Amino acid sequence: MMSCKEVADRASAVIDGELSGWEMVQMRLHLAMCRGCRHFLGQIRAVDQLASSVTELPPEALREEALSKLRADKK
Repeated sequence: MMSCKEVADRASAVIDGELSGWEMVQMRLHLAMCRGCRHFLGQIRAVDQLASSVTELPPEALREEALSKLRADKK
């Protein structure tokens, strides 16, 4: 099973779908047991989604959208 550091190091690879099948199994096992890493990965996903929509939103709307998504991830 992966350590928290390995999960953090591979977070962008998870989002981009770049992990091998075995790495993904290890990642899912770790995430099933580690609430902190699930939260971290959720935040990384939220940032990734926001980054892809930056050009679509004015600055104030972007700020509000970012705060909203980060608050929703805490739940």
